[in-house]
Amino acid sequence: MKALVTASFTDEGLDRLRRLADVVYEPWHESHAILRFEELADKVAQVGADVLLVEVDLVHGEVFDRCKLSLIGACRADPLTVSVERATDLGIPVLYTPGRNAEAVAELAVSFMLLLARNTLLVISSLRTQTETAADPKEYMARYEKMRGFELGCATVGLVGLGAVARAVARKLSGFGARVLAYDPYAPEEAFTAVGATRASLEGLLKSADFVSIHCAVTDETRGLIDANRLSLMKRSAYLVNTARPDMVDEDALFAALESRSIAGAGLDLLREEPISPTNRFLALDNALVTPHIGGASHDVVRHQTNILMDDVERWFRGERPRFLANPAVWERRTSTSNS
Repeated sequence: MKALVTASFTDEGLDRLRRLADVVYEPWHESHAILRFEELADKVAQVGADVLLVEVDLVHGEVFDRCKLSLIGACRADPLTVSVERATDLGIPVLYTPGRNAEAVAELAVSFMLLLARNTLLVISSLRTQTETAADPKEYMARYEKMRGFELGCATVGLVGLGAVARAVARKLSGFGARVLAYDPYAPEEAFTAVGATRASLEGLLKSADFVSIHCAVTDETRGLIDANRLSLMKRSAYLVNTARPDMVDEDALFAALESRSIAGAGLDLLREEPISPTNRFLALDNALVTPHIGGASHDVVRHQTNILMDDVERWFRGERPRFLANPAVWERRTSTSNS
């Protein structure tokens, strides 16, 4: 049996996989290439792989037409890059890795809040460009008095969505003593209780929160969720944080709100333009912190996704049901066949 791994994997994870198959490891983070249908099909066929473990490559069309796979693993919170329906028709299990980057993204969201609450980057920038010196203490202190911020422990944070990332954010905020509101019509009451969050309507959350932090998945219901009307509900002193997807926010409306200071600022890990150009309009704003989609870019995420995926790969080959199986019908078919 042969396995092609284009996901980022730890050495320990590769050693575990080598006990099950011959491994070809060509991680996308080294090639900086995302393989699309035809290219990935060529690579799988060249290797003669039975097992395919990906992170960003697109497993559709020709991959299924030309290759005979027995197992697909996607290092994603949701295997969006894999045609799960086609895999199910062919009896191929699709494993995935929910929560792999929840801690990393949550930490970035909280770091945005800390930086914005204390005006940290504005203060640093001011130090570099100041014309007053410490020789005039009155002018010096007056300058930074204007940039005095507030503590997270005295803030109300509103979480839009209560999935793995939002729950991690809520747990981290509990250490600061922040009040946490959450809007998620699909989360059970025990999910709110478990992280100390109070259930709120979206409108109520937007009106009350000092930070509105977005953590929902992209669906027809959430696309464009934060539009001009909903931004207008936020306090002028409030901040928007988005470490989820750009699709939930009307960028034109957000830019206008930031430029006019109808909201205080924003922390944005993603914009519709990707990669972000140095002329992007948001970069010119002194009340917007922008990072280039690095929320999940920690070394520890590689370890998390490797362990989650390999635990389930080993389960499958031991004849046990994987914990994170995107197409459970394949398992049901397998067990019914073995029992007949």
